[in-house]
Amino acid sequence: MKKGLKKFSITITVVLAIVTGIDCCTGFLMDWMLPQISNQGATGKTYFSFNEASYQTIIVGSSRAEHHYVTQMIEDSIGMPTYNVGRDGCFFNYNCCLVNSILDRYTPKAIIWEFDNDKLYSGIYDPLEDMYPYYGKNKWITSTIEEELPWSEYVRLNSNIYRYNSILLSITARYLNRSSAADTSKGYAPLYATAKNMSLDTATTPDSDISITKIKRFEATLKRIKETGVTLILVDSPKFLIDKEKTQADQLMEKLCSDYSITYIDNSQISMFLEHPEYYKDQTHLNDKGAKLYTEIFISQCKSLIK
Repeated sequence: MKKGLKKFSITITVVLAIVTGIDCCTGFLMDWMLPQISNQGATGKTYFSFNEASYQTIIVGSSRAEHHYVTQMIEDSIGMPTYNVGRDGCFFNYNCCLVNSILDRYTPKAIIWEFDNDKLYSGIYDPLEDMYPYYGKNKWITSTIEEELPWSEYVRLNSNIYRYNSILLSITARYLNRSSAADTSKGYAPLYATAKNMSLDTATTPDSDISITKIKRFEATLKRIKETGVTLILVDSPKFLIDKEKTQADQLMEKLCSDYSITYIDNSQISMFLEHPEYYKDQTHLNDKGAKLYTEIFISQCKSLIK
């Protein structure tokens, strides 16, 4: 009996040692690969945005930032190095962490933040998985994950394998096919498809309450930006949807911007973009033709604000 228990204990110890070793090696390898693919592919863009981007003007947001703001046009107009760090599927929590991480590294002249007010509600899709590799390494990401997710999730994030699980293969594939070619679009990702037979619908309001945690996070971020002297422009770009009335989130956004003297531009209901579905790929994303037209309008709105 004792001999069997001893053998079992040794087996468990060996297995745990092997698993721990694999986990440590995975973390070391992925941490080494990430800088090698900086700004290549979606995962590399996240690394670049949080750790290396140092442009005078930064465009922040989700896919609507990445696809709606033609970076070179803005840079040529304002005469400042500009980069679009917008990324598909990365919403409020991601961008709050990103803005604060950028401010930790340097002070840009201006931040253009494509902002979807609906993301301030509780229960709205706002995934954190793209930030998992930086848990425990970036204080903003770590605190956000611990505030937003149950303790069981961030306990699992102590495992390197768990943190990198969803992107391990994509990091490896990107590393093996890495390129030194310059990103001539400076983060802007054009969409070339044109929506067909798209009808103009009415936007729906989320059936939930405003998240107190998100509001506190947002207000702290606005206060910090204001204190650093960075020019912040919050903007909601065109959608092929009709907003009939101001939501609770819209009203709260206007109040916060007023309290902190922040410029907020609501471009979601520009008539030209509500009359021409050919400017869109889908109801919430402009195609390249629409993005170029919109960027011209946006430049006329913000050029005098960025100095």
